[in-house]
Amino acid sequence: MAFSVGVVLFGIGLVAIAIRRDLVIKLLALGLTNAGSILCLVAVGDRPDARVPICAVCRDAIYADPLPQALVLSAIVINFAILALALVFVMRLVEQYHSTDSRHIEDLVQRDLDARGGP
Repeated sequence: MAFSVGVVLFGIGLVAIAIRRDLVIKLLALGLTNAGSILCLVAVGDRPDARVPICAVCRDAIYADPLPQALVLSAIVINFAILALALVFVMRLVEQYHSTDSRHIEDLVQRDLDARGGP
C-alpha cells in the first residue's frame, strides 16, 4: 500500500514538473517527487515483525536492516539541500526578471543574450 502511494506521489510530482510553468510550483512538485521516492524506500525496507539489530537475547528473530533507514535519512538531507539551493536560484531569477513563469524568463534571457551578441 505504501509503495503504491509513493509511486502515485512520484508520478504526480513528475507530471507537475513537466506541465506547470511556474517555478515555485515546479519546486513544490520536486518536493512531492522526493517525498514519493522516500516513501518507496521506506516501503521497500519495511519488515513487519523485525527486531532491532542490537538485541543480544533474540537469537532466532528477524532483524531490521538499518541500511534503508540510513538511505532515507541521507535522501531527506540531500533533498532539503537541493530544494533550498533551487529556491535561492528562483529568488534570484524573480529578482532579476520579475516573473516566476519559466517561459517568460526564457524569453527574457534569450532577449538579453541577443542584445549582448551571443552566449
